[in-house]
Amino acid sequence: MSNQQTRVVPHQDAFRFAFDALTKQGVPDSDAETTASGLVDADLCGVDTHGIQRIPIYCRRLEIGLIQANPQIAYDSVTPVCTHIDGDNGLGFVVATKAVRVAVEQAKDFGFAVAGIRRSTHFGMARFYIQQAVDAGFAAIVMTNASPSLPPWGSKHPIFGTSPIGIGFPNPSGQNHFLLDMAPSVAARGKIRKAMRAGESIPEGWALDAEGRHTTNPSEAVKGVVLPIGGPKGSGIAMALDIFSGLITGAGFAGSVGDQLKVFDRPQNVGHCIFVLKPEIFIGSDEYMTRFSDWEQSVVKAPPADGVERVYLPGQIETENKKERLIKGIPYLGKDVEALNEFADKSGLPPLTP
Repeated sequence: MSNQQTRVVPHQDAFRFAFDALTKQGVPDSDAETTASGLVDADLCGVDTHGIQRIPIYCRRLEIGLIQANPQIAYDSVTPVCTHIDGDNGLGFVVATKAVRVAVEQAKDFGFAVAGIRRSTHFGMARFYIQQAVDAGFAAIVMTNASPSLPPWGSKHPIFGTSPIGIGFPNPSGQNHFLLDMAPSVAARGKIRKAMRAGESIPEGWALDAEGRHTTNPSEAVKGVVLPIGGPKGSGIAMALDIFSGLITGAGFAGSVGDQLKVFDRPQNVGHCIFVLKPEIFIGSDEYMTRFSDWEQSVVKAPPADGVERVYLPGQIETENKKERLIKGIPYLGKDVEALNEFADKSGLPPLTP
């Protein structure tokens, strides 16, 4: 199989691979299921930079104790609608999922809730958590910070991460929920690493090399910094996300979050901040339903610009990818499949594919 060819894998096999790898490291079945589901969901959506290719590094960090397989997560109810959570360096998928559940339960009574989380780890795709809130009938804003890779505007020194923000609103129709998941960078570091593995160049404007020069070489880009969307505007958003997720939660901030691929002498201390809101709290359920339907139609029926086939809601393309891949399977790069099979062989696990 050529490294550049794709290998289609049923989503059940991808889940089994991730689940088995995690449980072998002592992760309880329920937590392994949560994490494997989040990783496979990313692959189903087409966000494969946050999918099961992350399993080897998670398992390495679990093996050396930088991720706790069975964390003792602590909850401090600061107010009836505000919970401070210590993730005990558990898997980010587990810590953030439990934080969403806490916030949703509080918002059922009070209409609104917020959770601030410290001592967590990489939590994958932000969409995974806003989807959980939306499925429960709530709007949500989910933020996290990340290891330094993005400079303040005008600098070449990385201080902030490509920290994503997810914003979700439930569509009363049950279809086409608003699911915005974006980073303040032009492109995620994972996309640059993917281009490097595939031997491809990256577009101009994605990154600077270590000397602060624009580069299209992904190998040079990973030594430098990624660039923010909209110049100083994206830089400001990255700063705000670091404040929300790190500074005010007690997590790492201002460049102190550990890089999971490079820093092996301490835990990451990733922070998250999660807001949950009843979307109908101001206008009532019936009016929210009517107004959201009107809003949705105004967007998707907007006349397309020249060269554009149709207008999508945020997250709609990923939802359609997921529907297709649930049936047809997930296409992985041949090189990624080979790397995962090699990891499985060394770990005494069944391969992702025969």
